[in-house]
Amino acid sequence: MTDRTPPPAAGSAALGQPQAATRSAGHARALGSGASVLPELAEAPPRTRRWWLHPAFLVSVGLTFLALAGALAWWIVSMATDSSVRVDGLSASVESGNLRLDWSGPDADYQLFVVDGDGAMADLSGLVRGTEAWIPAAAGLYDDRSCFVVRPGGTEDEVSLDAATLTGQRGAGVCAADASS
Repeated sequence: MTDRTPPPAAGSAALGQPQAATRSAGHARALGSGASVLPELAEAPPRTRRWWLHPAFLVSVGLTFLALAGALAWWIVSMATDSSVRVDGLSASVESGNLRLDWSGPDADYQLFVVDGDGAMADLSGLVRGTEAWIPAAAGLYDDRSCFVVRPGGTEDEVSLDAATLTGQRGAGVCAADASS
């Protein structure tokens, strides 16, 4: 004799009905039982952002840096191209055997050149202190035929004794022969 299970009883079988599942599989699980496929996730707590990492703070720091850099660049350009610096009233005088050049103007950077009688030029800007320059006679930097040109620092034009050119460069000229004693 062989053990055979008899076929299920003929009847109306329907999906999702526990009676049909019990008869065919031997356990009582319905297809739509309501069990969740994915586990439920707990809501994550909100992440707090540090104040120095906030986008508004980063933008304000960036704009502050740009504003300061722009102001510094404007100040440097305005100092280099200051058109208010003008040499006025250049005079030469001999004091204790040395030549003293004196002029009026703001406390700024000035260039001083000596042009000798042959047209040779030498830069004496290192002797300028404020709005005056002392040129020692013992140094041999000038003679009675020498003339001096004083103009604002940063002027790149050619040195000339022509009055119109000196006026255009906001400078002035004087000759050693015209120095007062």
